[in-house]
Amino acid sequence: MPQQARDAEFAPHAAIDLRDQNSMFLALEELGIACMQDAWIRSNDPGHKDAAAVHEQAEEFLADILMLLSTGGDESRIVQNGWAGAELAKHLRASLRQELAAETAAQGLEGGTDAMSDEAVIRLALSCYLKDLELLTARDAHEKMLGRKIEPKEYIDFMIGWSGVFSGAKPSLELPMAFMIFKGAQKH
Repeated sequence: MPQQARDAEFAPHAAIDLRDQNSMFLALEELGIACMQDAWIRSNDPGHKDAAAVHEQAEEFLADILMLLSTGGDESRIVQNGWAGAELAKHLRASLRQELAAETAAQGLEGGTDAMSDEAVIRLALSCYLKDLELLTARDAHEKMLGRKIEPKEYIDFMIGWSGVFSGAKPSLELPMAFMIFKGAQKH
């Protein structure tokens, strides 16, 4: 009996390059999908039969991407170019200075990011990204209540901003102005 060829969509992917913005875009997007699905189920249907499995999957995905960004993983998963760990954390400390300071305060952490381990800084940066993604989702819901919708370009620009920082392609976080206005309004 001949063996069926594997569908390319489900074939194992090549090692990702953390310095490639497209690769980081996809990795952050997948993390966002897993975490937002978990958040939606917890908010809207906490008794769902798959709620625990969805939550576990989101936690595992976050732990996996944190490990890859912190250690670089092995060459079967990550292109070994020195970007993970200390170099990435150094870049995030500089490029997300305000965001990390705000998140440090929100989490009640002391000492600033210079006193934190590289892994803790990367975890904090991922937390900032996920909180902003939740805000973007809230903005979309707000616009829908008003009979409008956010343009796909806003989501793409949002992801370009975050993937640009995580890949090192951007020296600072640049997010869409409409999102930043909404984010600023949420603080008041």
